[in-house]
Amino acid sequence: MNSAKIRLSGEEQLQVLNGDWILTKNRILQEIDLFFGKLQQDQQNLFAQSLKKLPESVDTIPPKISRGENFGGLPYRVLDYPRCFQPSGIFAVRTLFWWGHFFSVTLHLSGSWKTASQEAVIRHYRQLKDWGFLVCTGADPWQQDPASGQYQLVGQLSLRAFEKITREQSFIKLVAKHELADWEQIPGRLLEDFKRLMETAGYAG
Repeated sequence: MNSAKIRLSGEEQLQVLNGDWILTKNRILQEIDLFFGKLQQDQQNLFAQSLKKLPESVDTIPPKISRGENFGGLPYRVLDYPRCFQPSGIFAVRTLFWWGHFFSVTLHLSGSWKTASQEAVIRHYRQLKDWGFLVCTGADPWQQDPASGQYQLVGQLSLRAFEKITREQSFIKLVAKHELADWEQIPGRLLEDFKRLMETAGYAG
């Protein structure tokens, strides 16, 4: 009977012998957890200071931070606020950290929430274009990766094409994406993205 074998490359064997990189990864994810906790507070404070009050059915649902290790094989962190996922529709803003890829902030609207906000979204076409936001043009509302081929820069669409997508799709997803290189600027940019998306949905300004 052949005994079981572990097949590792030379580089993989070296990584097994070195635990420092795992400890470093854990420290980084702890920092992201702390950052998302602070960002959640800042988002809630915006509503208290300058944004319109959320509908009660949304406002009573607390923010949620989710943690995982296998989004495309890599660790991730998700902050959902507001987060209303109901059969009648979705009204959510999702801030995502994806290891090795990006930070993103996504507005997701469907059902009655889409109906209530779609004209405000269309009115923000030029702002969304100037801000460099993407819009989901694919059929899968749960696809999170802008590189999947299901997203397009708003600036690459005519106003008529953007109106058609916004009105005819069963959902709206608008995304701001940031590379991981500029850590110092990320907190302010993600909070600004959140405010812009709330404005686009009709809950600011």
